[in-house]
Amino acid sequence: MDNETLFYMSADSLEDLKPMNEMFDLSGKVAVVTGTVGLALSVINRLCECGAKVVFGGRTAEFGKLAEETLREKGYEVSYFQTDVRKVNNCYSLIEFTEKTYGTLDIVIPVAATWGARAFVDMKEEEWDDIIDTDLKGQYFTVQAAVRSMIRSGNGGKVVTIASVAHRGDDMRKLAMMTNYNAAKAGVVGMTKGIAKELKQYGINVNCVAPGGMLTPGAMMNNVKSSELYGTEWDEDVKKYGIDTPMVTNPDEVALMIVAMCSDVSNFMYGQVLEVDGGSQFSFQEKPWSYTMKDGIHA
Repeated sequence: MDNETLFYMSADSLEDLKPMNEMFDLSGKVAVVTGTVGLALSVINRLCECGAKVVFGGRTAEFGKLAEETLREKGYEVSYFQTDVRKVNNCYSLIEFTEKTYGTLDIVIPVAATWGARAFVDMKEEEWDDIIDTDLKGQYFTVQAAVRSMIRSGNGGKVVTIASVAHRGDDMRKLAMMTNYNAAKAGVVGMTKGIAKELKQYGINVNCVAPGGMLTPGAMMNNVKSSELYGTEWDEDVKKYGIDTPMVTNPDEVALMIVAMCSDVSNFMYGQVLEVDGGSQFSFQEKPWSYTMKDGIHA
């Protein structure tokens, strides 16, 4: 086979492609998101910006109504439905509301989560249950309800689960104390890979985004109880060791990747875990130890 023939094997593959500026167009799509503030709000905002209609659910009605009002003022089509993802019937009610409102759904992103630092030896059953039921069980049954709708419609869909770098055992440096959260988020990763294998046959892509540290209302409030339990020494250590953990001040940095996974960009991706954590697993070089480059220490 000559070089010209080989070249046109590649060149021919460039024909009839969807333009890049259309790859992120979600016009006509209906998305379901759990959560109302922090990362969830950023995800909803970006989905709407791409043209999607969004139904979102969360426990706190005040947050939900404020989010709904704020996003509608921007001209977005959103609807809040009060939902406690710890209760399976609530997960199904959220999807039923979506179907009644829009007739179908194409995207589901179960963002709602909580955490709280506890020493392993101090963990109470109700504290374990709250994290597992919100962060793992809630995702499982929200996705199950949504996927049943997608299968009935026959139009495929996108599922983006939300783990955390905690899935690999990462937590607060030199403090740890997040074993229930570690377990929940590791479970999300395992769940993602399992359901991805089942749902490909229906034209449904299932992938996972694992954020690192984010400055959100939830992150600020979740530390309050730990502070009450462990005192000022705890606060001092959080401040001392937390400074070394990459922390994104705007969760939109993570939302961008989540929304990308809802687009045609992810059409050939199944069961993948994308970590958006500012490189928290790396120890970055801090000085330019170069003798060949301008401004290098030894230049």
